[in-house]
Amino acid sequence: MAIIDASVYVTLVNAREKDHARSWAWLERRGDREAIAAPVILMAEVAAALSRGAGDPALAHRVVQQLERGGVVQLVAVTLPLALKAAVIAADHQIRGCDAVYVALADHLDDCLVTLDRQQLKRCAAIVEAREP
Repeated sequence: MAIIDASVYVTLVNAREKDHARSWAWLERRGDREAIAAPVILMAEVAAALSRGAGDPALAHRVVQQLERGGVVQLVAVTLPLALKAAVIAADHQIRGCDAVYVALADHLDDCLVTLDRQQLKRCAAIVEAREP
């Protein structure tokens, strides 16, 4: 399994993103052999990025509906223990709040984190394996 963050998912669903082809190639290489997971906050982060960043609220709504129906990404609830782990990670490693939730989930599930966020890649390396798509 791999944990993906919003930066990767946004590039998958928005063909105008510069890393779109690279992210799709990564997804296709994985095929159906390994599950992909993300904390449920992925929905809000992706909606914001598509609505604000891409200027496409309609796309944001469609993508959230796709995530809600399930399929490619298994969404994991942010429980109190996961939130507490994320808070410790955020404080100890100076990782942004939402980014720390992805790192905490990867740590909890003993999986790698896949991200395009350079700061997150650098700062979470002491906690979990992290790589780009």
